[in-house]
Amino acid sequence: METSKKNKPNALVIILFSLVVLMIIIYFILAMFFPTVFEHMSTGDIQPVPNK
Repeated sequence: METSKKNKPNALVIILFSLVVLMIIIYFILAMFFPTVFEHMSTGDIQPVPNK
């Protein structure tokens, strides 16, 4: 039997993906314990367009 060559991702790809997941988890933890920090952030509310 031939040895099957596994398609393993690069170490940098694994590190970047784990950092994204970690940042999402940290965001939810901060939003749970410190909701006042996120209340004052702008949400991009719809504003009327002035007539020219």
